[in-house]
Amino acid sequence: NKDEVKGTMQALEKVHSICSGTKGNMELLAELDTLYKCIKFAVVSLGVIKWVENIVCEPNYFSLNSDYCPIHLALLDEVVSNHPLLHSTVLQLYTTLFEGSYGEMEILATLEIKKMLVDRLVNLLSRGYVLPVVKYMAQCWESTDTDISLIRYFVTEVLETIAPPYSQEFVSLFLPLVENDEITGSMRVDMDSDPVSEFIVHCKATHGTNHVA
Repeated sequence: NKDEVKGTMQALEKVHSICSGTKGNMELLAELDTLYKCIKFAVVSLGVIKWVENIVCEPNYFSLNSDYCPIHLALLDEVVSNHPLLHSTVLQLYTTLFEGSYGEMEILATLEIKKMLVDRLVNLLSRGYVLPVVKYMAQCWESTDTDISLIRYFVTEVLETIAPPYSQEFVSLFLPLVENDEITGSMRVDMDSDPVSEFIVHCKATHGTNHVA
């Protein structure tokens, strides 16, 4: 039925006309409503991911885009909210960027970029892609080449996002990060009030988990 294909074709043509030109951020902002509507089609979103990847992986992209969350990554947030089947593809791009080298930028500027990428990862987690995101950040911690402040920021943001009940798989991945003194020691205030202690107490009460920090 060609009528059912018509909407998809129109969306593809609209987005192709927007993405094929070398538009600046202001021009893209003007097209944002159209892009968001067309992203509802999975095949369009797949094309948008590849287009965004080509742009944001340019060596000087982040030095030229000073917004906390550049428009191209905001588009990926929209893809994530619409298409669970594309979550793994978006995570792959985020991990590439997170592990990227930004040697030409100052250390604090690089940390801000990676902090923004942690926010993107937490957004991905909040949309249901929980275990792969936590597993990736746990691997970053184990490899010891990720700044501890980024791991701490991730744990803080996740604790603000989640609520029980928690699966055994999630607890086994996330609890070691939460229990680690180097990550959360400065965040623990009182066994009854701070999110770190509350999470640990809840997990041990419901899962009988007994990790050593």
